[in-house]
Amino acid sequence: MSKKNNDNYPRKVFSTGMAVLSALFVAISAILYILYKSMSVKSDWKDYDECGI
Repeated sequence: MSKKNNDNYPRKVFSTGMAVLSALFVAISAILYILYKSMSVKSDWKDYDECGI
């Protein structure tokens, strides 16, 4: 291996790691948002249980 290719290796690892971490963050945030919205909709339906709907 030449020294020139070896110098870019840490930068590639860092950029790949940051891309993976940001993708995980987006995926987890989306899942949490969906769960939060579904829980808030369920709590709204609790008010209609007494109406017989």
